[in-house]
Amino acid sequence: MKSKFYRAFNGLFHHASKLKDELLVLQLVAANCKPHPLYATEALNLNVTQRRSLDHAWQCAVSHIFNVTGDNVHFVCNMTESVPFHDVLLNRNINFLSNIQKYHVAQSVLNYLFCSVGKRELFVLLGVRQF
Repeated sequence: MKSKFYRAFNGLFHHASKLKDELLVLQLVAANCKPHPLYATEALNLNVTQRRSLDHAWQCAVSHIFNVTGDNVHFVCNMTESVPFHDVLLNRNINFLSNIQKYHVAQSVLNYLFCSVGKRELFVLLGVRQF
């Protein structure tokens, strides 16, 4: 997922950096490249290290767009994004498990999996989201 993100970002950034408008480039990258590291993350049950790795890839892209480093990257991310990357991952997991909970009656395999694993994970995620 990260390699596809970097490939898409490098191609887009090479052409869009000539625009000299960082916010426009960020919107283009968010619309065209951000779906790559998010692909199927809700079904993969990523650990903290893997989530941080995906978040780091996004922060590297922001760093290149705005030509900043260190804490300035976090500041730029906080000022330009409506939802932080790690919250996007969390929301995708919650939506995925909530949808399985709604529609698990028709499929016995999904029902078994959700009852044995998904229900506990959903409650854990909802508990994390409240903080």
